Amino acid sequence: MYVCKTAAMDGPNFTAPPPYPEPPAVDAFLSAVDHAMNSNTLLLTAACDVPVTAGNRQDVLHAFLRSALFEQLVRAADRCRGWYNLADEYDDRPRQRPLLHADFRATMSPLDHAGFLARLRWMLCEAFSPYRHHYPAKEAEPLVRAFDRELLGAHGPAWSFAAISPDFLRSTGYYSGEEEPLKPVYFDGGDSDTVTFIHRDRTFHMLLTNGSP
Repeated sequence: MYVCKTAAMDGPNFTAPPPYPEPPAVDAFLSAVDHAMNSNTLLLTAACDVPVTAGNRQDVLHAFLRSALFEQLVRAADRCRGWYNLADEYDDRPRQRPLLHADFRATMSPLDHAGFLARLRWMLCEAFSPYRHHYPAKEAEPLVRAFDRELLGAHGPAWSFAAISPDFLRSTGYYSGEEEPLKPVYFDGGDSDTVTFIHRDRTFHMLLTNGSP
């Protein structure tokens, strides 16, 4: 198990299980988003030692992003999904550390369960698809429902949801025209950069996409 204590004595602490292959329904949805959006889709799961609520989740999120555990999990997810974009070296050059972008805000916008499901459908059916790999609704719906059921169990509406501004990992510069961004990078600066935060009691998930041409 991964364990991380925050620098602040009174801050939350985080734990997470070691990386393992995603359950079939989760892997199928993540792979479908990869295909539709041309994304390197990642899913992170962790636990906090205090309940995550609508009142404290912004602070919990910021503490998690600044923790060593966040970098461990995002790098592990990158390896487990076979991307290796966040590996220790890039084109034989050492990578910059940490992964976290300076001066991030990672602000939250609340979602309900219906809005969360609509966001998942959007990824498969409506988000920019540079290679025209949108899924028909009749194919997307089973993927969305199975992912929701596998991740959240039978009581999806009991979880809480939020969209997060994707400004906490460095960008490729694809849309900004930046010529030599510090690597490793994840986001691209376009509308297909998304982060979704899902929490219940002490458990939370983060779903990240970065689709681009």
